[in-house]
Parts: sequence; structure tokens; C-alpha cells
Amino acid sequence: MSIQHVLGKIQISDDVISKIVGKIANTSNEISSMSTGFVEGLTKKWSGKSLQNGIAVRNVESRLEINLKVVVRYGSKVHEVCRELQNNVRVHVEQLTGLTIDTVNVIVEGISFTQPDVRT
Repeated sequence: MSIQHVLGKIQISDDVISKIVGKIANTSNEISSMSTGFVEGLTKKWSGKSLQNGIAVRNVESRLEINLKVVVRYGSKVHEVCRELQNNVRVHVEQLTGLTIDTVNVIVEGISFTQPDVRT
């Protein structure tokens, strides 16, 4: 994704945006993990490229679409966790990159029954 500025062009790779999104998702105690689909696992294995698990970034007409696949902890209010994640991703990515986020889609692919780790 690029931003045209008076002084020149600023280009931010999808990988950088994915890492920012992953860091934001990791701050929530209700998100157990990001989900890696079968195709992502195969792509990583064949290409050797390190993909950000469960995160896809697409540029749609100069606006970003972010898709996250997550596993939530049992007992969490799934809809509230997803709304909070959507909001946090939108706000932080826009603040950190200056890019406009069109949509943040959260797909809950599983539920975890393990206890949350203590995060600092």
C-alpha cells in the first residue's frame, strides 16, 4: 500500500501491516490464537515464506481490507471480543500507518478451553 505525498511516495508492505495487526490481536486475553488455514500452511511450507497466521491484507481501490481468523477463549462474549478487535485494529493501523481502513473482518474459527496466559 502506498501513500502519495508532496515529498514523494511512501510504501508500506502488507507484511508490515499484518505484523501490526497480529501484535494488536495478541494484546487481547480473550483471543487464544490466530488461526492458520490449510492453504496458508501449505503456502508457507512450499514457498518458505513466513506468513502472518490468520491475517490477510488486501488493497481494494486504495483502501485496506483486513481479514483475521481467530480462536477465542471459552467463556468470552464472542461478539464483544470481535467488535473490540475490529475497533482496535482499525484505530491502531490507521494511526500507525496513515492508511484508510475500509473493513476489518473477524472470522472465529474455533474456541479454546485452555486458561489464558498472564500477559504483561
